[in-house]
Amino acid sequence: MRSLLLVPWLVALALPLQASDHSRPVRLSSNRGAIEQLEHQRACRGCDLRGMDLTELHLIGVDLRDADLRGARLRGSNLEGADLTGARLQNCDLREVNLTNAELTDVDLRDADLSGAVVINAYAPGVRTQGIRYAGADLTGSDLIIGGGD
Repeated sequence: MRSLLLVPWLVALALPLQASDHSRPVRLSSNRGAIEQLEHQRACRGCDLRGMDLTELHLIGVDLRDADLRGARLRGSNLEGADLTGARLQNCDLREVNLTNAELTDVDLRDADLSGAVVINAYAPGVRTQGIRYAGADLTGSDLIIGGGD
């Protein structure tokens, strides 16, 4: 009987977000099921992922436009080709993350740690970068301006 109560919850994790759901923030819990949902759907536009542990995930080409990732831990994750337009990444652990060819328009990276990150050919106009750490980061071909924005 107890397993029947879990079925709607499991079904909800498996369903893709509807287009109308993108207009409001989606709060994912910090459980492994929510992380697997993000990995498989490849889209979580406007999601509230504050403080989540997203280390070493393969999120190639993921859509995280307008997502709130403040304080999240993405160390070693692969976000190659990801769209992070308008995302809030303040105080994020982005050490050794791969942001090659990522869309970073209007991203807030204040006080984030990008040490050892690969940010090759990232498109980054309007990015807020005050206080970021980027020792050993590869910014080749990126238009990321350190110390830029408001």
